[in-house]
Amino acid sequence: MPSNGDVPFTSAAISLAVILLLLTLAAWAARRLRSRGFSLSAGRATQIAIIATRIVGPQASLLIVEAEQRRFLVGTGRGGITAITPLGAAPEPFDSVLARATPGEEA
Repeated sequence: MPSNGDVPFTSAAISLAVILLLLTLAAWAARRLRSRGFSLSAGRATQIAIIATRIVGPQASLLIVEAEQRRFLVGTGRGGITAITPLGAAPEPFDSVLARATPGEEA
């Protein structure tokens, strides 16, 4: 028969185990939903990609960043991130150009 001192410890251990189980299940569910393309910002999600990077100093670099099929030259340094200039539309993928140039042939 447990003494009165063991009951709070057992109760706390069970509570902790339940919380850890719930956190594990929540992490698993979030990973699973993300792998299926679920996003809280679905419909307005924009893919941003760093196309190229050039280090120009000890704590400064230039990046070409692509967002919404447009490219931008961006500078980073101690002061933060600065958009330098838009570079225009991203080039068309080579597969599309090849398919147009050789109609009737599979690329």
